[in-house]
Amino acid sequence: MTMVATAAAAMTLTELKSLLSADSYSLKAGVFTVRRGFFYRNGGSAEAYAARVVAAVPGATVLDCGEVWKAFKGGASVANHSHWYVNFTVAR
Repeated sequence: MTMVATAAAAMTLTELKSLLSADSYSLKAGVFTVRRGFFYRNGGSAEAYAARVVAAVPGATVLDCGEVWKAFKGGASVANHSHWYVNFTVAR
């Protein structure tokens, strides 16, 4: 019974997508990773994106956040473009 309740309480990627706008979502071993791509920063930062994640996702605890800068390459995935990322867990 406890295992069923625990499994039901875990957040899914579908639930996360309904709460937060991102270009890429992933979940591995209970750690969510969201990425937001950019061409120009326009005053944005990884820390600002992490703050939006915490504000949008109840119970989110940020483990890591940062910026990856890469030269533009047309057709590349978000992970292979310049982007901000946030790794976090969700306590429910």
